[in-house]
Formats: sequence, C-alpha cells, structure tokens
Amino acid sequence: MNKTSAGLSWIQGSFMWGNIPAAKWMRDLQSKSRETYDHCVRVALMAERVGAGLKLPTEARKRLMHGCFLHDLGKLLLPRRLLDQAGPLSEAQWRMMKLHPELGAEILEMDKGIDPASIDIVKHHHERWDGGGYPYGLKGRQIPYLARICTVIDAFDSMVTARSYRTRLTYEDAKQELIRHSGTQFDEQIVRQFLSLMDREAYLYE
Repeated sequence: MNKTSAGLSWIQGSFMWGNIPAAKWMRDLQSKSRETYDHCVRVALMAERVGAGLKLPTEARKRLMHGCFLHDLGKLLLPRRLLDQAGPLSEAQWRMMKLHPELGAEILEMDKGIDPASIDIVKHHHERWDGGGYPYGLKGRQIPYLARICTVIDAFDSMVTARSYRTRLTYEDAKQELIRHSGTQFDEQIVRQFLSLMDREAYLYE
C-alpha cells in the first residue's frame, strides 16, 4: 500500500466514511480526475499534520482535514475536458473553473454528515488575504481561519506536484513563492507556521 492509499484509509476511517453521501461523490471524483483526487488526499494528509503542529483542538483538526479532503469536490460538476486541459484556460473556461468552490459547498450542504466549518473550507479556499480571491472577495480575517490554512496547503501541494499543464517547482522555489505572496494571497502568520513544519513532511512527495 503506497502513502496515498494508506493515508486515504485513515481519512475515510475518521469520517465514518460509509455513512455519508460525500463518500460516493469523492469516489466519483476519483473516477473522473485521479489527479484532482490524489491532490485532495495529499492536502488532507498535510492538513492533519499542520493542524497538529499548530496545536489546534482535536475537533478543529478533524474539520480542517475533512474540509481539505473535500475542497475540490465541486470539480466533479465541471467538464472533464476542462480538468484535463494541458494548456492555459480561456477566459470563459476560467470563469467556469472558478465556480467549483460554491458548487462543492452546495453539494455538501445536502449532506448532514459534514460539519459546517468543513463546508466553509470548501467554499472559501480560493479567497485571498488581500480580498482579491473568489467567490466572495473576502479579505483578511473575514476568511474563516481553517480556510486560510487550507489555502496555503493547497497552493503548496499544487506547486510541488507536476500537473498536466506545467512542471513541478522545487520545494525551495515553492517556499519562496509562499513567502513572496504572504500578506497578499496568503495569511503571513500561517505561511510562517506552515514553513516551520514543512521540512518534516516532505516524505509525502517522495
């Protein structure tokens, strides 16, 4: 069993996975876009470790991990060709892609087994500290704290793993990107805390 599969088993166990509709939706996402699904697993595994490093209460750590696992669920409702596209997105395609946080949140709001704080992560993980994000343009501490953590983890994982449309960055280059965008895209305090924890968790990407 590889690291991703082992981590997924642990995540599913923490959900009481068989009892909630989100289980089926995430299996559907796995079938539609394995790349997106594996990204969600890695972000959730990192979220559990970051939550522990930040000394979040147990329930907050669980909400963070669950929200991070589900954060791209809305992509299930996007066309496969959009998820698989190797080149840059057109303006119209980008508008469609930006719908996925709200789509994911709407799916999860029908599921009584998901904590509202986890749904907030799904809804707000593309907000920016400076107010330039989406879907609502929230700014600073208007963005839920757990969503701000997810934003940093999500961005880091996206940078250090190869995607169909670009090659991966090195760990050091990805760290510098986080630092460069602290205070604009990201909560600067969370970036500092994340980077202090990151070196211990690099094995997830080996």
